[in-house]
Amino acid sequence: MSWTIRVPLLLAALAPAAAGRAQEAAPAAPLPGVVFVVGGVGGWDPLPTSAELMFPLAGVRHRVCDFVWTHGWGQLFRDLKDTPHLVRKAEELAALITEFKNCEPDRPVYVVAKSGGTGLALLAAEQLPPCTLERLILISAAVSPTYDLRPALRATRGEVVSFYSCLDRVILWWGTRTFGTADRVYCSGAGMTGFKEPPDLDDEERAMYGRVVQIPWRPSMLLQGYAGMHSGNSFPLFLLMQVAPWLR
Repeated sequence: MSWTIRVPLLLAALAPAAAGRAQEAAPAAPLPGVVFVVGGVGGWDPLPTSAELMFPLAGVRHRVCDFVWTHGWGQLFRDLKDTPHLVRKAEELAALITEFKNCEPDRPVYVVAKSGGTGLALLAAEQLPPCTLERLILISAAVSPTYDLRPALRATRGEVVSFYSCLDRVILWWGTRTFGTADRVYCSGAGMTGFKEPPDLDDEERAMYGRVVQIPWRPSMLLQGYAGMHSGNSFPLFLLMQVAPWLR
């Protein structure tokens, strides 16, 4: 038998074994987890609906869970002022995350929060054991720029990602200066200025703050429906292009 015949036959014979070894060597696909979505005050934020629509289209395999925490549609002033309610709901979210991780320890948990909901998400994260969350994503954070992210970073295995815009002046400049941030400070929100690193960090905490990723508004985001104000980053195209990649 000539080599021109032997070689294809040999390759054909070896192919199943090689494929089997490759299949054994290939790492298993990550298990899908859950994304808890925490909208802003007033109960009218389109973020949860947009997330449920767009994350699967972006290839995000995790289950999307809308965490409803507000007093109801249009009751934004109650949501802004009722700090005990915010704290109770944060405890409720922390309990849900803990229950999920106890039942499914190998499945990742993400939290995506917007505006006043970021205060709730941060409070919830602070109650979790280390490395419970895979990633925490904050959009237009209505907390003070000096908010201490160290407790949330300890609870998060990956990054704390914050989208902010210097153009968000109606809600996160006038609004938070007039009515206060979610952590009850009367100042511009971190979702307008970005978060400030605490001055008293030791070497370990400075390395921890290295996992804070701050993403400013850019003119290119206009093509994604986000003009830098307070609402466009809840819309589908922005979530598809900017937020979904952090959930893979």
